[in-house]
Amino acid sequence: MKEKEQPMRETEARKRWVEVFSALASEPRLRIVEMLIGRTVDCQEILDELSLSQPAVSYHLGRLERAGVLVKERNGARNCYHLNEDLTGLIELLKEEVR
Repeated sequence: MKEKEQPMRETEARKRWVEVFSALASEPRLRIVEMLIGRTVDCQEILDELSLSQPAVSYHLGRLERAGVLVKERNGARNCYHLNEDLTGLIELLKEEVR
């Protein structure tokens, strides 16, 4: 039984990483990740910075959230976003490469 559990866990982990890297494979989404390094940002600030339409920004934020790259929190009437702390190592690597 343990022999089958290990490959299944590895397969699930690979699928998760494929989802993460797929979500990061977009310039607007990488720019969002850059904006969120070390801070929480509300949706309006992201809209202002990216100069994209609200539906486009919502799409990109949703894709990053579903992949587990970022976390959404409500702050009153606003949606605020921050990076998933589980991905800190990957984000640090991206930060070094992008800047």
